[in-house]
Amino acid sequence: MTVTDYHTHTFRCGHATGTMRDYVEAAIRAGITDVGLTDHLWLYFQPNESRDRRWAIAEDQFDVHYAEMLEIREEYRGRIDVRVSVEADYAAGHEETLLSILSRYEFDFVLGSVHFMDGWLIDDPDQAHRYREERVAEIYRRYFENLRRAIALGCFDVLAHFDLPKKFGFLPEEDLSAIVGETLDLAREKGVAIEVSTGGLRKPIGEIYPAPAILKEMRMRDIPIVLSSDSHSPDEVGYRFDRSMTLVREYGYDELAVFDKRQRRTVPLG
Repeated sequence: MTVTDYHTHTFRCGHATGTMRDYVEAAIRAGITDVGLTDHLWLYFQPNESRDRRWAIAEDQFDVHYAEMLEIREEYRGRIDVRVSVEADYAAGHEETLLSILSRYEFDFVLGSVHFMDGWLIDDPDQAHRYREERVAEIYRRYFENLRRAIALGCFDVLAHFDLPKKFGFLPEEDLSAIVGETLDLAREKGVAIEVSTGGLRKPIGEIYPAPAILKEMRMRDIPIVLSSDSHSPDEVGYRFDRSMTLVREYGYDELAVFDKRQRRTVPLG
């Protein structure tokens, strides 16, 4: 039986603590059988001199980071499956740069996300006021538009925190189920998995990503899932997985996706 935690961050990404070994050891203690090391790819879409080191690994550190992931994977082989991976932001207009960067490395999977949009970081607490200054539904619309572009690019194996704009508790003023459905249809067409993340339980929204209504639509489309914690400290690895495993089973999931060298297979949910 398999339990994944496919979303973790170490000290190198600038806003987390702990080393790779700390996370892998924490995963073993938590009963995780398959862990992804997914520090943020450098902010390739910004000039080097203006990149904020709080949000992603520095470009000049990534090769060392990648080499360490390879070492850790071999060191723990036979005890836990360690996946060499990365969380890569989609940024409109910089698609070719991203594709070029990802082609340099042999990842087990690439976790795709949208954090930067319209010149702002949509999940930064210091910028949460933006949700009060315009219609929240329009922010969601633009977010899902960007997410569809990310899916269409074809370089992401798993999507992170599918409904991220809800983080601070701001929900759209209208029903956006058609837009969500369109995004899920594209994910199914492109064969992209979606994480079920307990990270949202630690945020103001207090809810797993994605929302139950979205998870129901995912199951109807037979979209594969992984379990994730979006841990930013080792003690968050496997955070509240009792909740996520109960939830996904309620919606009919009994398998997880796992990745090895960008190849996906399904295994029974532990």
